[in-house]
Amino acid sequence: MDLIKPYITFRNVFLLGLLLEVFGLPLFRGVISIGQFVMLGGWILELDFKRKWQVMKTSKLLWVLSSFFILHLIGLLWTSDFEYAANDIKIKLPLLLFPLLFITTKHKLSLKELNTLLWVFTLSVFAASIACTMVWLGYTKHKVIDIRDISIFHSHIRFALMIDLTVCFLLYDFFKTGNLFLYVLKITLITWLIVFLGIMQSFTGIVILSIVLALYSLQFLKKLPKPYLKISAFAIMGIVASFAIYLVIKEIKEQSIPVKPLVRLENTINGNPYFNDSTNLETENGNLIWANVSYYELKKEWAKKSNLNYDEKDLKGNKIYFTIIRYMSSKGLSKDSIGVSKLTKKDVSLIESGTANYLFTNRSGIESRIHEILYEFNAFEKGKNPTGHSLLMRLEFWRIGWEIIKRKPIFGVGTGDVKNAYINQYIQSKTKLSIEWQKRSHNQFMAITIAFGFIGLIVFIVYLFYPVIKIKKKHYLFTAFFIISLLSMINEDTLETQSGVTFFGFFHSLFLFLELDEK
Repeated sequence: MDLIKPYITFRNVFLLGLLLEVFGLPLFRGVISIGQFVMLGGWILELDFKRKWQVMKTSKLLWVLSSFFILHLIGLLWTSDFEYAANDIKIKLPLLLFPLLFITTKHKLSLKELNTLLWVFTLSVFAASIACTMVWLGYTKHKVIDIRDISIFHSHIRFALMIDLTVCFLLYDFFKTGNLFLYVLKITLITWLIVFLGIMQSFTGIVILSIVLALYSLQFLKKLPKPYLKISAFAIMGIVASFAIYLVIKEIKEQSIPVKPLVRLENTINGNPYFNDSTNLETENGNLIWANVSYYELKKEWAKKSNLNYDEKDLKGNKIYFTIIRYMSSKGLSKDSIGVSKLTKKDVSLIESGTANYLFTNRSGIESRIHEILYEFNAFEKGKNPTGHSLLMRLEFWRIGWEIIKRKPIFGVGTGDVKNAYINQYIQSKTKLSIEWQKRSHNQFMAITIAFGFIGLIVFIVYLFYPVIKIKKKHYLFTAFFIISLLSMINEDTLETQSGVTFFGFFHSLFLFLELDEK
């Protein structure tokens, strides 16, 4: 104790808490809670409570940053499910804790300490991506149903946000050293993390990163001194943009293949009736999905091919008969006993895993994801059951959420009644969505409006944008982080999970804290 006592200072304990936080965020959820307690311990060791109390009373920024958490406490006044509310408040606690610790402490981070924190975070994100890759390659016993299941530490979207921030930091740090080894390391890490986003098929992560990089690329181009450098940079950006547009157009063209001529039949070769839905023109690779389907023969012959029952669901949660019919249509097979007999063991395995088009196995993850999104758009127009399709399900979440908002638009349903409000509205709306997929909004702004009405939404918008307005000259890292977070809230309820709250609360307070430090 005599040896370590000199090192148990506020500064060192607080820094240890910060290190635990950035180390645990990508890898270990339990560690981030420990990190918060250690930071709080360092804050207490600093003492100086009189000054801290004065800062608490007078800091307008602190009150604004506390308003979102306080809103949840006020929302208890008109809630009925206090168990749910207590858990929600517990999850949101870091949004109060981090601003309090960062703004009231006298501790100032040095540039070296900041770089150390961000590099620890970077290497932790890299380590997590390698672990996920090992899962993808089958080196663990973790069962992968959907490619995004390889994200074993967090949801794939939360992890994608961490990757996006890491890439932005590495690009920012790229020009700060002349060390060849570090240049190579940064290029390698940036390349790998972008490739990993593709492996994980995180469409949200790729789109958000693309938007952030596009915005900063335009700023960067303005500062290039030589015309030929600007031309070269524009050319590179044009090539990247053209490739992305090419992939989308390619998929649109493939889904716009003219419907192949088909004679609608009445009976199979065995004399069993075909089902024909002349009103449904959905296709796979130009083949009508719901034409000449013999459900009887499909069920009978599928039982000979697979241990997965015809009436059960595939590993992605869709009715397997639906996946069978889509997959066989993609190959142009007849949907009867003869067609099933032509399915190979590989075909059967792909169908069981939830693959609906045989071409998915010959394409990159991004191409497959674009194909599926376009298919879902077409299906949405035709009123298809959204179950198992991420885009369609989000549209259904939003539709149900809007119905809840219309009932209580001013103050919402309260902190603890969001879950029950969704359950009741799903029943009343007679949704086609399967019970296991009947989830919440997946949009942070809608989630706030459901809980606290448009009054709460106004408070949330002030909470988000007041710090941005207060900072006149914004740092690259703060701006990049803010854009990443803001865009994620459109597609996800980012602040409704522990990992999302901690990611946003920690880096939001850290970067704001640095902005307020004039040095």
